[in-house]
Amino acid sequence: MNLTIAAMCVLYMVIVITIGFWTMNKVKTPEDFFIAGRSLGLFVMGITMFATALSGFLFVGGPGLTYKLGMGALWFTFPSSTSFAMAWYIVGKKMRLLTEATGSLTIADAVYHRYESKLVSGLIALATFIGTVAFLASQVLAMGVIIANIFNVSKITGILIGLAVITIYSTMGGILAATYTSVFQGSVMAIGSLLVFLIAIFVGGGLTNITRTIATTPMPDMGNKILPQFVGPWGLVNPVLAMSWFFILGIGIVGQPHIVSRFYMIKDVKKLKWGPIVSVIPAIFGGIFMFAVGLTVRYLVNTGKMAPLANADDAVMAFLMNFSHPIFAGIISAGVMSAIMSTCDAFINISSAALTRDIPFALGMKLDEKQQLKAGRFGVILTAVLSLLAVIGLGDKGVALLGAFGWGTYAASIAPTLALGLNWRRGTKEGAIAAIIVGLVLSLGLEILGKLKIYTLPHGIYISALCLPITVLVYVIVSYLTPAPKLNEKIEQIINA
Repeated sequence: MNLTIAAMCVLYMVIVITIGFWTMNKVKTPEDFFIAGRSLGLFVMGITMFATALSGFLFVGGPGLTYKLGMGALWFTFPSSTSFAMAWYIVGKKMRLLTEATGSLTIADAVYHRYESKLVSGLIALATFIGTVAFLASQVLAMGVIIANIFNVSKITGILIGLAVITIYSTMGGILAATYTSVFQGSVMAIGSLLVFLIAIFVGGGLTNITRTIATTPMPDMGNKILPQFVGPWGLVNPVLAMSWFFILGIGIVGQPHIVSRFYMIKDVKKLKWGPIVSVIPAIFGGIFMFAVGLTVRYLVNTGKMAPLANADDAVMAFLMNFSHPIFAGIISAGVMSAIMSTCDAFINISSAALTRDIPFALGMKLDEKQQLKAGRFGVILTAVLSLLAVIGLGDKGVALLGAFGWGTYAASIAPTLALGLNWRRGTKEGAIAAIIVGLVLSLGLEILGKLKIYTLPHGIYISALCLPITVLVYVIVSYLTPAPKLNEKIEQIINA
C-alpha cells in the first residue's frame, strides 16, 4: 500500500462526509431531500450532471476498452458529448416547468401528471427501482475493487468502506449532499483527467509516436500479431456494434433517471439554454482522457515497457503505479473514487425515492412531509443494503449482468415514456404501459439468453440498441390504437414549450 495515495483517498472520504454533515441542516422538506430545493445554479448543475453520468466508466471501463479494442472504443466514449446536449434540449426545460407547475419530485411524479395514471407511475417507479439497484450493484463492485487496490484490503472490505461513506452523507443530506459532493467530485475528476492525459502523452512520446508504434509492433497479449487496424476508425470493434453503441449512448440518456431528474433542481429556467455547453465540454475532455490513457498503455505493453494486463480495466491504476509521482497518483486515485461515488449516491437517492415515495403512492398510500423525509433516509440505507446483497449473492458475473440490465431498463422503458410523452401530446397511458412492460421483459430476456449462451443478437448488436427502437414503436403504435388523451392545460403548455 502506498501511504501517499492512501492518505489522499482518506482525505477525500473525510471531505465528502463533511459535506454530508454540512448539508444535513439545510434539508427541511422532501423537496430539499429529493430535488435540492430547486436551488442549483447553472455551473453546479452542469458539473454534477457530468460527474453523475460518467461514473466509474471514465476512469476504469473507458481506458480499459481502448486498451483492448483500440480506436473503436471512441464510438462508446464520444457519444456522451452529444447525449448531454440532447438531454438538455429534449427534456430539460419541460422537466423544470413540470416540477414548478405540478410539484413533481421524481420521474414517476412526472409520468403520473403526464398520463394521469397511477399504474403508469407505479410501473415507472418499479422499472426505476429495479434498474437502479441493478446498475448500483455494478458500480459498488467497481468501487470495491478500486478501494481494495488502494488500501490493500479484500474486495468485500473495499465495498463495505465505500458503501459506508456514501450511505452516511446520502442519508444526512439526500440529493443535496449528493449534489455538492458531486461538484467536488467532478472537480477532482476533471483535474485528474487532465493530469493523466498530460502524463500519458508525455510517457508515450506524443500521440503520433504512440499510434505509429501500435500499428507496427506485435501485440504480446494477442498472439504477437501486428494489427494496424487497431488505430483505424473501427479499431477491433465490429462496425455494427460500434454504431449501436453510438446510437444507444447518444439517445438513451433521455431515459436515465439519474440524469433527467437533475433538471428539476435548477433555480433559473432561463439558464437551461446554456446547460449543454457546461456539460458537454467536460464530457469531451473525459472522452479524450479515456482514449489517450488506453492507447498509451497499449503502446507500453507493445514496446515491453509494461507487462500485459490480466484485466483491461486495470489500465489506469497500473499506469499510475508505474509511471506517475505518488502525489499525482493520489489525486487521480481520488478521481477514480469520485467518479464511482458520484454515480452511486445519485442512484441511491433515486432508488430511495422510488421505493419509499413513488411505489407507495401508486398503491394508494399517502405520506406527509415528515414521513416522506424519514422514509427517504430509510430508503437510502435499504438501497445500499440491497446492492451489497446483490454483489455478495450474485458475484462478479451476476453483477455484470445486472449492470447491463440496468442501463437497458432505463433506455428501453423510461426513454419513450418520458421523452416522447413530454414532446408528443398524442401519447397515451396505454402506449406507456405497453412500452414499459415490453422494455423490461425484452431487455431482461435478451440479457439472460445471452449470458446462458442460448441466443445472442447477430453482428454484435448491443441489446439496448435493439430494445429502444422497439419500445418506441410499441409506444407510438399502441398510442395510435387507443383514444387520444385529454390533457389538462398545464401539461399542454409544457408539451408546447
